[in-house]
Amino acid sequence: MRKAYLLAYSNTLGTREEVKKCVDSIREIIDWRYDLPHTFYLISEASASTLSDLITNRMGKKGIFIIVELESNYSGWLPKESWHLLQKKVRLPE
Repeated sequence: MRKAYLLAYSNTLGTREEVKKCVDSIREIIDWRYDLPHTFYLISEASASTLSDLITNRMGKKGIFIIVELESNYSGWLPKESWHLLQKKVRLPE
């Protein structure tokens, strides 16, 4: 079952481009998107722990980050494309 996650990371983990390349290289991540600094939204069937291990394996044991599953109790002000991805677990059709 697909789950939505929030990945928040420090500058010491890497630049946005470095983290983007990492996220792109992980086959367990079905889709992703970002709007906020130091944050990616991830869609995956893997657990947060598995995703954390995969990121650490690619980025090394540097920096700090957290992966949190977004279930039903979340709110905020995001673009409609981000809300669609988080709620439906697929990108908004173009």
